[in-house]
Amino acid sequence: MSTLLPTRRRLSLGLALAAALTGLGAHTASAASAATAPAPIPLTSPACPANLQLGEADGCVTQLQLELNQTGATLTVDGRFGSATDTAVRTFQASHSLTVDGIVGPATKSSLDAAAAAASGTVDLRTQCGDLQTGATGACASTLQTMLNTFNAGRLTVDGQFGPATDTAVRNFEAAHALTIDGIVGTAVKNALYTSTPTPLPSGPVSSTKVLNAAKSYLGVPYVWGGGHSLHGEGPGPSLGTCDQYTGPQPCKANTTAGLDCSGLVRAAFWFGAGIDLANGGDTTEQTLDSHLTPIAESQRQPGDVEYFGTGAHNTVHVVLYAGTDPATGTDMMYEAKETNTNVHYVTLRTGGYWYHVSA
Repeated sequence: MSTLLPTRRRLSLGLALAAALTGLGAHTASAASAATAPAPIPLTSPACPANLQLGEADGCVTQLQLELNQTGATLTVDGRFGSATDTAVRTFQASHSLTVDGIVGPATKSSLDAAAAAASGTVDLRTQCGDLQTGATGACASTLQTMLNTFNAGRLTVDGQFGPATDTAVRNFEAAHALTIDGIVGTAVKNALYTSTPTPLPSGPVSSTKVLNAAKSYLGVPYVWGGGHSLHGEGPGPSLGTCDQYTGPQPCKANTTAGLDCSGLVRAAFWFGAGIDLANGGDTTEQTLDSHLTPIAESQRQPGDVEYFGTGAHNTVHVVLYAGTDPATGTDMMYEAKETNTNVHYVTLRTGGYWYHVSA
């Protein structure tokens, strides 16, 4: 059976907004005003100019203002490098023995990043932390959690405890950035955290391309009974599952392996591809009852539609995501998490189930 039973445990995880910061995740009193500013971008990101100065207006300035406030300024965070930001930069430069010119170049960026980190209790994962994985604690773990929240990889409480929820968020981040999905924060993951530009979760009309790309990112992830259903406090994405009431291929690996089951895969695809959490982590039958789903005839199917298998339209045990016709082979394909001892795969479509279209 490829779905999670309705009797599973449900645990909720609150989202602690430690501020919408990227590179350092510092929290300031003015973070609330940043909600209307451009999304912050790490000062060291390639997306930021080598030198920030008067007149700049973007997420790089949002990050600059947040870090200046963390080190003592009282700026309105609006993402605009105006006279007040120029004055704050010059004040910071004077107090840190830098050239006082109002230009935020490499030296000022480096000094400001370090000062903001020291003020906020955060650390630089690249230089102050070794490889991080389940069991890590302290400032390295809390900094990681803040940054993962910025990338919408998880819905983490920033508590400095690298537990199951943080593991899932790391795997989501790895999947989204084409990295090895292993839950280990090594050099490649750290570099991606500091150089990538965060993007908000999709909203509005459902884009089948984004949904299918999200599903594709999980290719190779192990099938796990109950994986992806927030059984241990995680959000959507690869996670430990459960061996309770499991009757599939043996041995059951769900208690020791992070992965996805069929409905966990579909849930993650629509969460990261469309910002829709189908049935809030429910099983296949509960997903078919979600208000975002509309029954359609098989002849109406389009890429991004879902097909459920069972004895009735709302009594189901398995689900696949229709990927459309492969241009290289002319064959209709699907993304699927099938059963234990297999991985999420892209294979020829099976038909004969109950079809649904998902819309916002």
